[in-house]
Amino acid sequence: MPEIPTLLPLLERFSAGLTTAYDAAMATSAQPEDQLKAPTKRLLEEAAAAFGLIAVATTESHTDLGVRPDIGVSDPKLLIGHVELKAPGIGARTRNFAGKRDREQFKKLADHPNLVYSDGNEWALYRKGALVGSVVAARGDVRTDGRAAFGAQEASLLEQLLRDFLGWEPIVPKSPKALAELLAPLTRLLRENVRTALADPDSALSSLAKEWRDVFFPDADDARFADAYAQTVTYALLLARFEGELELKDHAADRLDARHGLLAQVLRVLEQAEARQEVESAVGLLERAIAAVDPEALARKAKNEDIWLYFYEDFL
Repeated sequence: MPEIPTLLPLLERFSAGLTTAYDAAMATSAQPEDQLKAPTKRLLEEAAAAFGLIAVATTESHTDLGVRPDIGVSDPKLLIGHVELKAPGIGARTRNFAGKRDREQFKKLADHPNLVYSDGNEWALYRKGALVGSVVAARGDVRTDGRAAFGAQEASLLEQLLRDFLGWEPIVPKSPKALAELLAPLTRLLRENVRTALADPDSALSSLAKEWRDVFFPDADDARFADAYAQTVTYALLLARFEGELELKDHAADRLDARHGLLAQVLRVLEQAEARQEVESAVGLLERAIAAVDPEALARKAKNEDIWLYFYEDFL
C-alpha cells in the first residue's frame, strides 16, 4: 500500500473543522478569513511537530492597514515567516486577485522573503514576490467537503510546501554587497510597514513621528520619517550584531550601550512596545536575517577595508 503522507491526518482534521465552522458561521456576520485563523495556526504548529521542528504560530490582530499578515510563525527565538489568509474562493494565486485591496497588499509585501498565501483550499509560497514551486490546491472545498477536501496527493504536495516554508533560513552574506542585497529589501519592507501605520493618525507610530518632528526634524514628512525609521533600525541592529549580539530582539540596545550610547537610546525609542507591534512582521524578519550575519567572515572578505563604506555604497 502507498505510504500515507505525514500531513494527511492533520489536513483531514483541519478541513473537517473548517466545514463545521463554516456551517455555524452561516448564521453570523463573521469574516470568512477569520474562520481560518485558529485552524490554520493549529495546522502549522502540528505540521512542524510532525516534521520534527518547533514552531509557534501567532495570529495578528486585524487592522484596516492592509500590510500586516494574519499569522506569524517563529522558531523558539526568531521569526520564520508569515501566512496571509484570504476568504475561501479568492485563492492563493496573487496574479488572479480581483480585489484592489488584495492587489495593493501583495504589492506592499513584495519584498517579503518567506510568505504563504492561503484561502484554506489553495496554498502558495512566495519569496520576494515570486511564486516558489506550484500552487497546491485541494481536490474539494474546506467549506463543504469535510475530511474529503484533501487527498493523499494534495497532502504530499502541501507537505513539501510547508517543509520549505518552515525550514527557511536567510542566505548568509559573504561580502558587503551580498549583505546590502540581503538587507535592502527587508528595509524597504519595514519602510512600507511604517508608511502604512502612519496612515492612521491614532497609531503609535504617528505619535512617535510627531515627537520626532518636534524634537529633531520639524520639516520631516511621513515619507522621510518612514525612511529614517527603517534605515536607523536596520543600522542599529546590524551594528549590534557586529558588536557580537545574537539575541537582537531583546538585547540589541543593551549591546550598543557601551560604545554607541546615543544610538542605543534612539533604538529604544523607535522600538517602544506599541510602535514595534505595528511593524513587528518586518522588524522580526530583519532580526532573523541580521542574526545570520557572520561579522568575522565579512571582515575577512573586505580585507581590512572599510566594510561600512562598501555596504552603504550598495545598500543606498
